[in-house]
Amino acid sequence: MSVVYLPVEPQLGMTSAERAVALNMEVFRLMLPVSVRNPNDIMLYQYTDYKNENSEQHALVADTTDVIYISPEVDLTNLLALLPEVPQTEKDLLVTYIEINKGDYVPFENLVPSTSVQLTEAEAVAAGWPPVTPEE
Repeated sequence: MSVVYLPVEPQLGMTSAERAVALNMEVFRLMLPVSVRNPNDIMLYQYTDYKNENSEQHALVADTTDVIYISPEVDLTNLLALLPEVPQTEKDLLVTYIEINKGDYVPFENLVPSTSVQLTEAEAVAAGWPPVTPEE
């Protein structure tokens, strides 16, 4: 397992916490879009959202070795709108990558934008986020 913390910057009039929730929901919707979800399904998120107690910034905590199923019914509209800092060329490449891989699995690390800060667990803990791995 390779833990990565992805700090979420406030953008689009959203706090870091609000944007982290929105991004997390959109990652989950890659696998299970609203259009095909059972209304009784209570799962909304794919990853853990940790709050930095020093800065109040949130980070999604993921595993770079995860593979994500891409639903054939996926709609990237909301996800792309949540990424204003990502260059349009990179967004276009992401759309193409997702289209090619509908109905298949992709490595999570291939979905992380180049503009995203990626911290190791040690770096994140030093910066004020709680650890994922229990201390021995």
